[in-house]
Amino acid sequence: MLVTSPGGHLAHLLALRPWWGEHERVWVTAKQDDTLLALAEECVHWCHWPTTRNLPNAARNFGLAARLLAEERPDVVVSDGAGVAVPFFLQARRRSVTTAYLECFDRIDTPSLTARLCYPFSDVFCVQWDEQLRAFPEAVNIGAVL
Repeated sequence: MLVTSPGGHLAHLLALRPWWGEHERVWVTAKQDDTLLALAEECVHWCHWPTTRNLPNAARNFGLAARLLAEERPDVVVSDGAGVAVPFFLQARRRSVTTAYLECFDRIDTPSLTARLCYPFSDVFCVQWDEQLRAFPEAVNIGAVL
């Protein structure tokens, strides 16, 4: 499993430790104080940051995604958003790797840009509120993660 997460959303995925903790995994995230601490015992690759609306870093992360997916050969790519998800989902789709996305907790009425971009490339798309199903009718509501 390859897990992508921007530093600020990492808490969502860390809350799912009972699920991912039993699986072999590799993380891709921004190198920040909280991620260094939270993932100290994990295999981590650092993405190019910032990612939001930063085209040069999006291109760099697209290359990073191609390289890591070829090296790690994950069976699934899991993400909880921000710009790093898009290059990894596009590269995963090219390689027929399953993708799973978790929309962030605080986007109840309007979907995030990353969620709108990743929705068509997600094999499993999870939301945390029933209201989010209006924008993503094929999503699965897994309830509040935090």
